[in-house]
Amino acid sequence: MSAPSSNAVAEILKDAGLAAFVAAALFLPIIGLKTEATAGGITLESHWRWALIAVAVVFVGRIVLNVLFWRRPVKTETARRTEQKAAFGRFLGKMALPAFIVFAIVLPQLPTTDRYILDLSILVLTYVMLGWGLNIVVGLAGLLDLGYVAFYAVGAYSYALIATHFGWSFWVCLPLAGMFAAFWGIILGFPVLRLRGDYLAIVTLAFGEIIRVVLLNWYEFTNGPDGISGIPRPSFFGLEFS
Repeated sequence: MSAPSSNAVAEILKDAGLAAFVAAALFLPIIGLKTEATAGGITLESHWRWALIAVAVVFVGRIVLNVLFWRRPVKTETARRTEQKAAFGRFLGKMALPAFIVFAIVLPQLPTTDRYILDLSILVLTYVMLGWGLNIVVGLAGLLDLGYVAFYAVGAYSYALIATHFGWSFWVCLPLAGMFAAFWGIILGFPVLRLRGDYLAIVTLAFGEIIRVVLLNWYEFTNGPDGISGIPRPSFFGLEFS
């Protein structure tokens, strides 16, 4: 492993600065601003410390990754970048799962962690799961599905309805909700498999909107915009999550 030259250092700092700029554009409005309900209405509070910490972590992490995967110059710039990407992929494959498990265990135990941070983390992971699933549909299958999130709604409402009406445990309701969502996806998917491109996008977008409208207006079944309350908390060997 060779030490990077001055040009390489400048390139690393430029890359880290660009990553930090993108992180700032995302984290400043999401983490740095928070709405609070007060007696006079809703106020907007700032939490810039957490947002700046997140941006700094991205900046330093980008530098570390660039230095860690630095390689000797190869014949072409394309080959060098390909080697770096392959090494980075292998590193993520080895470290991502253990790091995620440790982070999920440690985060709730930190003294600085409050309910807002936990709720925000859950929301972020929810969108990460949506991205993973959409990558399979669009990235691997090549199907532009704009109503993809509707099947998540079917699974979520299935879990809530089964848990509240039958009182079954989390570990029974969860796979049933997944099966209901998959079954609904199969029912809607087979008629449109022959469509491609814009036609498929329009049809799937219509399916997603239909499911949303039905769930919001079928008040007797789903409580409409009020949502379903009183959902039992998950438990693990008799220990209830709080």
